[in-house]
Amino acid sequence: MKELLPFCAGLVLGGFVFAFPASRRARAILLTGACVSVGALMSWVNGELYSRVWPGFVALDAILVWAGATVGVLVLSARRRTA
Repeated sequence: MKELLPFCAGLVLGGFVFAFPASRRARAILLTGACVSVGALMSWVNGELYSRVWPGFVALDAILVWAGATVGVLVLSARRRTA
């Protein structure tokens, strides 16, 4: 259940990145930095930063945020094409 929170945060992040008026390269840089930051935040919210293997938790949460953001961007771009 703790893995759902980073994925949902990634969906929201994907929506913000999709609406960001910039080039694809700027969006990719923004998405990379934001995924790591939000992944660390989600690890803190879940209480995973207090263990010895906290870098692994942060990395896993960053990957989950990235996956959610990717799904969010893909859904929004597909929706824009059909509308």
